[in-house]
Amino acid sequence: MSEVRKSLSEKKERDTEGSLLKRPSEGLYASCCQDLVKVLRSLRHNMAILVISLRMILALLAMGALFMPFLAAGQPVLVIEGDSAIPVAVGTIKGGQADLVKTVLTNDLNNSGSLKAVNSEKGVYQVSGSISGNTITGRLTDPSGKEVFAQRFTDNLRRAAHQFNDEVVLAITGKPGIATSRITFISSHSGKKEVYMTDIDGHNIRQLTSDKSISLGPKFSPSGDSIAYTSYKSGYPDVWVINLVLQKRRSVSFYPGINSAPAFSPDGAKLALTLSKDGNTELYTVNANGGSPNRLTNTRGTEASPTWSPSGKEIAFTSDDRGSPQIMILNRSSKSVRRMRTNSTYTTEPAWSPDGKSIAYSIMTAGQMQIGISNPLNGNQSILTTDGFCESPSWARNSRHLIYTRKGKIYLLDAVTKKTKPIALSISKCSEPHCSR
Repeated sequence: MSEVRKSLSEKKERDTEGSLLKRPSEGLYASCCQDLVKVLRSLRHNMAILVISLRMILALLAMGALFMPFLAAGQPVLVIEGDSAIPVAVGTIKGGQADLVKTVLTNDLNNSGSLKAVNSEKGVYQVSGSISGNTITGRLTDPSGKEVFAQRFTDNLRRAAHQFNDEVVLAITGKPGIATSRITFISSHSGKKEVYMTDIDGHNIRQLTSDKSISLGPKFSPSGDSIAYTSYKSGYPDVWVINLVLQKRRSVSFYPGINSAPAFSPDGAKLALTLSKDGNTELYTVNANGGSPNRLTNTRGTEASPTWSPSGKEIAFTSDDRGSPQIMILNRSSKSVRRMRTNSTYTTEPAWSPDGKSIAYSIMTAGQMQIGISNPLNGNQSILTTDGFCESPSWARNSRHLIYTRKGKIYLLDAVTKKTKPIALSISKCSEPHCSR
């Protein structure tokens, strides 16, 4: 159910129930330029050769641009093109519960999208390690047998294995792994909508609230140590923040009317949320620990589902001010608002990717709700799902994977390959998932 629909139905609910490659050559550009000169000199001889050569040069130049950040950082990186996955051999793990650790590593590598677990004889890289108590000493070696890293990971063994995997993904690809990510979500498995949390592989599930009421829209803070959500605990929709470290919660917005859809700013200092305290449901910001709200919109429609750009300078949200729900983008400084172009008249639940390059959303297309993504600058769009009944997308920290719900189940979606798989949970009737960063 989209936030617009939830906002419009909140009053009714209240009344009825009380939210590598080695480093590229630094002479790459010079070489490309020399090739370009040669090609141009041959222009009068063969136009077909010119076209082909120019395409090759452009590809080399693009590769050079891709590598420059890693050259500056002095970090080798393996290029991953398209949906290819790099084989990584899961080698010997010594010690107690070795089978558990190998299983977790294998699943994590396969879920990464960029890597895949293979038999030892096929590995480009090799992972191995040893277990002592609740500590894994993990090692990664490159194809030549050179050690890339040897590092200790201490936690419960499943969590330590997730940490090991994420370090492997980072070392090989230069991108963050997602195995240590967590998901918070709503489930009515108990008969009431409560807040839950789980590891991204579906293990270690925890129920965080037991209010026997309605809870909606949980969102992690950037640090992952807090969750903001809407609760009807008091009989009215108020915004609460759970501190996962202290295992305490507090109400931070409890104005008359609707207080809903909280979302932490990139620095964790503020919340964007929707309030109806001044009559219409509008978009506001408030300090994360409470305080006086700052109003951002003034429309005749209903605003909902705010999501921050990584810079914190813009907020995307859903509004039906122009009729049907559409995604709008607000500049916080000027308070100017523009519509993000999509090929639908019904688009809700925006989620801005951590790298800032895409906004995911729920979109009605061909009569079904799907998950789509668009470039917020030029509006280029891609529909990622085909099954229908897909809602509530949330990005993982690598800006490649998303989680979403379909018919009460949570799914993991690779935005590059468009492959999707259900996350195995021990409970059902799940909705509104959000992934930690």
